[in-house]
Amino acid sequence: MSTKVGFLMKANQEIYDVLGKQMPDGFELLTLSDGPVNDLLPQFDFLIAGKVTEDMLRQAKRLRFIQAPGAGSDGIDLEAAARFGIPVATTACGIADEVAELTFALILGVARRVAELDRELRKGNWLMWDRRMVSRTLAGRTLGVVGMGRIGREVASRAAAFKMHVCCADPLESAEFPQLPLEELLEVSDIVSLHVPLDDSTRRLISRERIARMKRGAILVNVSRGEVLDEEALIVALHEGRLAGAGLDVFDHEPPLRSNPLLGMDNVVLTPHVGAGTLDSAEIRARAYVANIRKFLTGEEPDGLIRMPRQQPLSEPTHAPAFLTTGVSP
Repeated sequence: MSTKVGFLMKANQEIYDVLGKQMPDGFELLTLSDGPVNDLLPQFDFLIAGKVTEDMLRQAKRLRFIQAPGAGSDGIDLEAAARFGIPVATTACGIADEVAELTFALILGVARRVAELDRELRKGNWLMWDRRMVSRTLAGRTLGVVGMGRIGREVASRAAAFKMHVCCADPLESAEFPQLPLEELLEVSDIVSLHVPLDDSTRRLISRERIARMKRGAILVNVSRGEVLDEEALIVALHEGRLAGAGLDVFDHEPPLRSNPLLGMDNVVLTPHVGAGTLDSAEIRARAYVANIRKFLTGEEPDGLIRMPRQQPLSEPTHAPAFLTTGVSP
């Protein structure tokens, strides 16, 4: 019997092929193209997925290990996984450079009105002079980075190439860039870029009240999670002209509803949650997924292991690896 690896992410065949090519002999990749999720779950030995519920875990009786496809784990029921004795790991590689690059694509796109100018030029409208008084230069402006993890640090380091000043807000101290309380960062920054994970402490972190504290004419960029930001408050601020624009790769509802006012705003640049979505990234992460599965099978601790209390597991995996049998509590 082959070892079944499930990949429960909506993707095209090219992505499935990239991952399938990394599978070792004796391993079979199953994707959403292979049948209904409820039929596939009981077959999985390993699972690569961004959304895993307790009900899914109950159905996946052979499941031994969960690999989150990216750096976030907010869609995985970690407490339920701990109760079932199933370790979960995140993926750090193939993300930071890619998301940092898209962050600056959004910043430049908004500041220089690139998307609007492109649309209008294709319609035959030559706005050579019309948008010069609303476009902004990055040099000399202040970039406020909220969250100084791997991605935030990459964004901050790239800002120097654009001759920008950088400040950051993060519970962890950073010796490289000035640390400010979040409210002060919002007040002094010309551009605010969000790079925090989604959890109870960051949900609606950028609230209506905090958006109101932002510098008039500032730009807001979000490439983290939609729920970090109060989207309705952002729409109001953009509509009223208090913010000059926004660049968003993530949304409250994905994909956004056709009725979402953001879709009709010329001072907003939108991308469909593609921050880490490059061919290079797909290949890097595919290798990382398989490497972590190999580590699990040999009893090594997988990279990016999330350390959760065991919480009296409902079932103990057969031949559990050493890192699991010794506990994964903090």
